[in-house]
Order: sequence, then C-alpha cells, then structure tokens
Amino acid sequence: MKDTDAFEKMEHDGWTDPATAQGYADGFDLATKLVAKRLAEEVLAGPNVDVLDLCTGHGVVARELLERQANVTGLDFSPAMIALARQAAPGATFVQGDAMAMTFADNSFDAVTIGFGVPHFPDPEQGLREVARVLKPGGRIAFSIWRGKASKGAFGWLFDAIGRLGDPTVTLPPGPDAHLLADINIAEPMLVKTGFTGIKLSDVASQLWVQGPEALFSAFDEGAVRAAALLGAQSEERREAIRADLAARVWSEGTKVESGFLVPAPSVLLSAVKV
Repeated sequence: MKDTDAFEKMEHDGWTDPATAQGYADGFDLATKLVAKRLAEEVLAGPNVDVLDLCTGHGVVARELLERQANVTGLDFSPAMIALARQAAPGATFVQGDAMAMTFADNSFDAVTIGFGVPHFPDPEQGLREVARVLKPGGRIAFSIWRGKASKGAFGWLFDAIGRLGDPTVTLPPGPDAHLLADINIAEPMLVKTGFTGIKLSDVASQLWVQGPEALFSAFDEGAVRAAALLGAQSEERREAIRADLAARVWSEGTKVESGFLVPAPSVLLSAVKV
C-alpha cells in the first residue's frame, strides 16, 4: 500500500460524487473563469493549436480555449465533472482518464492547461513529468494554484478558522500540500527537473462570489474535497463556530455587491516551456 492510497481514495470518492462536482462548479465558478482567461493567454491558445486541458473539471478552461478557436481535449478522472464539462464546452473532446498515466502518445499537444488541478496529483513531480511527455518540444504549460495558509482571502481565512476553532485531532490522509507550488522556490526546481524551462509565476487576484456571508462555509463544505473532509469531521458546535468566523470575514473583508459578496481568493499562475 502506497503512502498516498488513502489520499487518492478520498480524492476519487469526493470528486466523482455528482453533488461535490456541482458544489465546486457553483462555489468556485467565478474564480475559475477569471483564471481561465490567463491560462489561455499563457499557452497562446488560438486556431490550429492543440491544447490538453488537464483536470478539466466543470469545463471552464475548456470553454475559454474553444472561444479562442483552439482544438481542445479535456481529461478528468471524474465522470461527474466530465458531464458538467460537456455541457459547458460542447465543442471539445472529453476523455475520462488518469493524469498520472495518460494514454496519449508522446508529443501529442502544443499546450497543456491545468486549472487548479496540480494539487490533486498524488505525486506532483510525476504528474508534471507526464505532462512533459505528451507536450511537443517547445510546447507550453500553464497551471494555477490557490494561495493557502496565511493568504489574505478565502483559503487563508479557512485555515485560520480551522486552526483556532477546529478539533486538532482531525487530520487529512497523507498527500501533497495543495498550495506547495504557489512558492516559486519549490515550483521552479520541480519544473526544471521534469523537463521545462522559461518558468514564470504571476499572482492572480481571483475572487469567489457567494450569495451571503455564510455561503463561504458552504462552498468549502460542499465543493472542495479536502476542506469538506476537515469540516465534515468536526462536531456541530465547532462547525458552527467556523461558519460564523468565515461569515464575519466575508462581512468585514469581502465586497458587497447587488447579488451577494465578492470574496478574495488569491491564486498564482505558473507557466513554462517544454525543453
């Protein structure tokens, strides 16, 4: 049994659940759309460019690539996500598969985009090496990572609230740090090692839209597998304390708009070129 077996099962069971897939699509849609435009720009998506959208999720990046007239193939292990992606981007080709062991031939694509998918690789280095394999020489990769602990936004607020108000005995199965590659000092050596050059990191001021202050808790609880595992294992009293804490942050640091609130959810975008 591998060290990451329990992590992989948690991810698989979570993301293949149609309710979780829809929860992610509902709760994180705005942020993924904002980042999708940047991903498409970084890989120079356009006519006659063959792009693999890896961990395609609910199809937001695939749709953006199609709008730029690229030839798009989306891959995800979750049938529930692929069903949503087909609705969002009907002009793309979607494949259910394993990002860690893809069935595509070597040198198949001009570009690869990954919208917040790298944190779900059980072995990020192996996953990036597999991306390099299917990219043509000179092909481009662009992927996004949420800012995590201590960041000034939704994920930072969540970790802070769980740290102060949650049950300290509740932990996740061993797996990669979801926010590890938001650090260029870690990301760059890994990308170089797996066959990339010209590595760049840029910050993205992504945002979540929530209908009301308490909806931020629901976004994590219903549409983010690791966060949901941490929140679901809390007592009801602790859950309510975390919910109230997040709601207070939305009131004080979010932006009230006519339809709800905009909540900062900073992320980074990394791009590179295959050697």
